[in-house]
Amino acid sequence: MTRLVAATIAFVTLLTLVASAQAAPYAQLSSSRNQLGSTTPTVVELDHNDAVKSITNTNGRITFEQAGAYFLMAAAQVGSVDGKGQGVVRLWMRTNGKDVANSNSEQTILPGFTAVLVTQGLAEIKAGDTMELAYSVSAPDEKLGLIASAPAGEPAVPSMIFSAFKVDDTAYAQLSSTETQIDAAGKTITLNSTDAAKDVENQAGVVTCKTAGTYLLMAAGQVGCTAAGEKGRVRIWMRQNGQDVSNSNSEQTVHAGFTAVLVCQGVVACKAGDRLEIVQSATGSGLGLVASTPAGEPSVPSLILSLVKVTDDAYAQLSSLEPQFSAWYEKLVRLDHTDAAQNVENAGRPMARSINKGTIAVQQDGVYFAIAAGQVGSAEGNGQGSVRLWLRKGGRDVEKSNAEQTIQGDYTTVLVTQGVGEAKAGSRFQLFHAATGTGVGLVAVEPKGEPAVPSMIFTMVRVD
Repeated sequence: MTRLVAATIAFVTLLTLVASAQAAPYAQLSSSRNQLGSTTPTVVELDHNDAVKSITNTNGRITFEQAGAYFLMAAAQVGSVDGKGQGVVRLWMRTNGKDVANSNSEQTILPGFTAVLVTQGLAEIKAGDTMELAYSVSAPDEKLGLIASAPAGEPAVPSMIFSAFKVDDTAYAQLSSTETQIDAAGKTITLNSTDAAKDVENQAGVVTCKTAGTYLLMAAGQVGCTAAGEKGRVRIWMRQNGQDVSNSNSEQTVHAGFTAVLVCQGVVACKAGDRLEIVQSATGSGLGLVASTPAGEPSVPSLILSLVKVTDDAYAQLSSLEPQFSAWYEKLVRLDHTDAAQNVENAGRPMARSINKGTIAVQQDGVYFAIAAGQVGSAEGNGQGSVRLWLRKGGRDVEKSNAEQTIQGDYTTVLVTQGVGEAKAGSRFQLFHAATGTGVGLVAVEPKGEPAVPSMIFTMVRVD
């Protein structure tokens, strides 16, 4: 049986937490401002330092005080400021003023539409190195860009959530693919570029961990459709040593002229020599992972895969196979499966049904990274509205932890929110969701011959 703390795309939340002098470097940053783009690359402004240690932020210019390997993840809330625009938003990373190769990602925007656009990576950093996020849009007159909002009675939806933390330097990998890969059915995704690696080997997408330990995997596929008039769904999931990982599947609706990022994440316990793969399938012709090369910007890979070693004694992979439909009021996200856990508890309390199987309790002090990935859509394929997802800590909403996704008809995608920060033993967390509109929420699917697509995948790992 495969030993993974399993995966799926997603949706990410921030942890606001108490500082410790011993903690490794990390940063949780965000923006409360609308940021409209142009065809010329623009640097993302980050006006909030939500939690930082040995990393400084000057309105989006991030400086690292300590050398090492760092995991970086940016989640932008993209759309148009008046809800009427359409076009494409792209997002990528820069280090020391230079674009990072193979770091670009892309989201199509339709009228009345908002989504979370993710890019992530592993960077080998020297003390004093700087980093920025950059973005562009295809149609400046459409008022496209990064959009913040303030739903009544909920945390704010930032226009950007950015997380960074120093990782174990003994084993890591940043891999990507410049190949368009379509019409695959249960086929391993090719990764033809090793952008950074240490003690991890890549053979065209078959990734071998040479050092035993616990690893965080984050896969982001650029999905699309290359055939005119076609429409369907693309799914990606994980395999370990040739076996599909349970509850690791995620799904994205696409059609001709539309592209989005599909996320799949998880925690894996590996022995030396274990093999990991990301696998894809699609329900229609011409659908799959699509690479592109925008002029004057880094390439948009068809897949970006980040693999980092984390501590072996504190992590959790939790999921739900229940549909959980949202309402205008807040509802607790139920997590009915503990796929793997060590010193992080899925702490259901039978005497308090309102928090049963949905309260996450950490049992060790430390720096934690958490990512929540909700599969959002509508049960009957005719929902109209938007779903929001956020984090609560100790019974109180975490500020600037909200994210939002529009659902129209039979559309489905992954809604992600993430965060990093310090937590004390006994700290308790919950996920909540709400909706505008009707018939939308968290959906679960069981594709034939593939792992289940959970309605929620929640991953938490201690990184120091």
